[in-house]
Amino acid sequence: MTDVLGYRRFAAQGGDWGALHHVTARSALSRAPGGDPPEPARGTPRPGAARQRRPRRSARTSSSSRRWQREETGYQWIQGTRPQTLAFGLSDSPVGLAAWIVEKFRTWSDCGGDVERSFSKDTLLTNVTVYWVTGAINSSFWPYYARFHRPWPLPDGQRITVPTAYAAFPREILLPPRAWAERAYNIQRWTTMPAGGHFAALEQPEALAADIRAFFRPLR
Repeated sequence: MTDVLGYRRFAAQGGDWGALHHVTARSALSRAPGGDPPEPARGTPRPGAARQRRPRRSARTSSSSRRWQREETGYQWIQGTRPQTLAFGLSDSPVGLAAWIVEKFRTWSDCGGDVERSFSKDTLLTNVTVYWVTGAINSSFWPYYARFHRPWPLPDGQRITVPTAYAAFPREILLPPRAWAERAYNIQRWTTMPAGGHFAALEQPEALAADIRAFFRPLR
């Protein structure tokens, strides 16, 4: 953005891998104000360690959190340990690929168990088709393998100092407490959304876009 395209300042938004792991968070870490190195965050836990101590769906009851850990995390383990084995099967069966993907849309969205409350058939089939015609399900698994076998992409003891916003959608997979997030990020805006889940840009595009505009407007 700055070296090739020549923009002096830029903003970034992301969710899931695009937020925490590789894109916006890494960009923010490398572009601290004034070019200074990011400040150490005293006592900041690694997100992976914090996730182990805190139920993934932290806003729910402990029984629901235990059920999530028991019933809904299998995809992480097979994608993180045997990605190639699974990829061969899904690359050979369009029905298997659709089942693998649509199950995630149903479980991770604010649909109440009826996936078509949040996504149309056309949207779901378009998503599956993109993976099918490009053969991209294989490469989509490898970030999980990297997280299981390589260091965390954000170094321990480093804090992102650029202004950061967080939109908390009620059916998101991970709902971190604000106090924890503020130890690792310079949180300037925290919005509790009334509806939506993990696929926020698909489920609640207008609400997400409005929140992004509201955060970035005074920073222009």
